[in-house]
Amino acid sequence: MISLALPKGSALERPVLGLFTAAGLGVHRTSGRSYRASIEYGGPIQVVFFKPREIPLVLEEGAFDFGVTGSDWIEETGAKVETVEPVAAGHPWRMVLAVPAGGPSELSPGARVATEFPGIGRRYLRGRGWAAEVVHSYGASQAKIPELADAVIEVLEPGASLAPGLRVADTVRTCAPRLIAGPQAWRDARKRARIQKVALLLASVRAGAAHVLLTVRTSARDLPRVAPALPPRSWRVGDPREEGSVVVQGLAARRGVAETIDGLLAAGAADVVVSPVGRVVNHQPEASSGKPCGP
Repeated sequence: MISLALPKGSALERPVLGLFTAAGLGVHRTSGRSYRASIEYGGPIQVVFFKPREIPLVLEEGAFDFGVTGSDWIEETGAKVETVEPVAAGHPWRMVLAVPAGGPSELSPGARVATEFPGIGRRYLRGRGWAAEVVHSYGASQAKIPELADAVIEVLEPGASLAPGLRVADTVRTCAPRLIAGPQAWRDARKRARIQKVALLLASVRAGAAHVLLTVRTSARDLPRVAPALPPRSWRVGDPREEGSVVVQGLAARRGVAETIDGLLAAGAADVVVSPVGRVVNHQPEASSGKPCGP
């Protein structure tokens, strides 16, 4: 049995569950309010839901094997965990310094900064050379201005805005979700192999979104000229019905696909059909580096 900690009650919950479903790793739970679930893949994977801030800590202490949380909480907790894979769940978000709309962007000595991320906050303020005081906030940080704080360091989700009367003075961090593993699980060869297989399937969703499938029809005579213009990952498809013609398929990066098509047609391709790609699973058993993560 291997155990997985997923985020609950945050903006990460829905996109992370959607990513696992898209990867063929559907999370089965009795209701949306349940804190326990399972994934059927190579034997049951036990799933438990936690606040994102808790996940690095429960992995570090060995209570659970691997999980998904934000890079902000990995840095803030300082937990000694292994970064297995960036996770394409939702969009990156910003941690920002917010100040009153009419105030200066720089903090004066003794200014109070409320934040749920005191560790990151103190490092940021030291880096800017500001002698400000960090006030640990347990939520609703923006409401603490002006009575309890002069500024806040706050997570700002994509498309979200600050409370009226506040403005962004600086971006402290750009954050994104990560698949991480506890050190005990990573040292266990069997668990590590299972975690890497999950990482491979999650990465396949991102790879699929970044590619399209090109189906190229050309004549056998023109194939030598068309071949150099084909994507590097191409293969010949069966025996075409049209005598003297050849059909080749290939995975092309979505970015730059227009130029690829132009090159194929200029080289003599008769036509090119572009199809979406669901997932691209690469045979890379050691693709996950397992680099330590934290400050």
